[in-house]
Amino acid sequence: MALECMRLSNYTVFSSTLDTSKQILSSGGISLFIENSLASHVQDFKSHSSRLLSVDLYFKGNVKLRVFVIYIPPPAESVLRSDTIDLLIHQLTTTKQAGFYHAVYSDFNMHLDKYYPIYFNQPQIASKHIHRLFFHLLSHRYEDYTPINLSSSLGTFHRNDQITRVDYVWSCPLLKGFALTACIFDAQDICTSDHNPVISYYDMSLLVASTKLARVRQLKRQTRRVFKFDSVTDTQWTEFTDKTDVLCDISPSTFSSWHINQICEYLQLRILKSANATLPSFTIGNNYTPKVPKDLEILTQHYRFLNRLMHLIRLSLVEIKTFDR
Repeated sequence: MALECMRLSNYTVFSSTLDTSKQILSSGGISLFIENSLASHVQDFKSHSSRLLSVDLYFKGNVKLRVFVIYIPPPAESVLRSDTIDLLIHQLTTTKQAGFYHAVYSDFNMHLDKYYPIYFNQPQIASKHIHRLFFHLLSHRYEDYTPINLSSSLGTFHRNDQITRVDYVWSCPLLKGFALTACIFDAQDICTSDHNPVISYYDMSLLVASTKLARVRQLKRQTRRVFKFDSVTDTQWTEFTDKTDVLCDISPSTFSSWHINQICEYLQLRILKSANATLPSFTIGNNYTPKVPKDLEILTQHYRFLNRLMHLIRLSLVEIKTFDR
């Protein structure tokens, strides 16, 4: 089967080729579903093999996002498994060199929780060839967010009495700063798959901030204006909302009949006009790097600490159970 791109009602589907070789146990074949509102940003997609697919999305502000989807065969198919791992590592290296934000949506058929004790306590073994994928990801500062609802009774893979976690969403160092949280969706009651989806949430400021900076550069301006939202008083906020209401004078029936792009453009122009007239702001240079509010930075640090603590607690429980046996 050739590399495919097809449309559903709300999604565009990108699929890899199928391996028709008779020497393997499974033919592979993976897909990525992208909502149609984002599908227009897709510039390229490649089937590197029947088990590795990449899709490139380009956004305003020279933001390049590459999404990998990979299925790594189980240990029983050792040669194919090894080749797939090597191919992914190679693609990650070239993607980093090309300056892409990137994420890996994966069924690794391997267990990160079992590797963590080796990585932290046995560095000589951690870097061995058999562990090269996890070692590459962790040593190059990729991050897999532990789903907040991960438990012994809700994994990403379940078959018979076995419940494990073999599915991951890894974020590269550039992208992980925009990762917010993750969770596992319990799909056992609505489908027959033996996998549960992992859902990761990202901060859209990656796209918004880059678009604004790109617009400033396009107009050849050396500075740009930003609003001081943390300094807005109740009076200023009331003035802003009142002025926005006055400017949004289109009838609701006409407004609701517009395409989503026209709606967004209409609101954006009027909200910005109101903000410029009522909200406090200041001018910054194009190279200015915004600082995260201290409270938010502390909250983020606490969340990441708890995220890692969850890993350690689960690892400790596994070791205790093993010792008891």
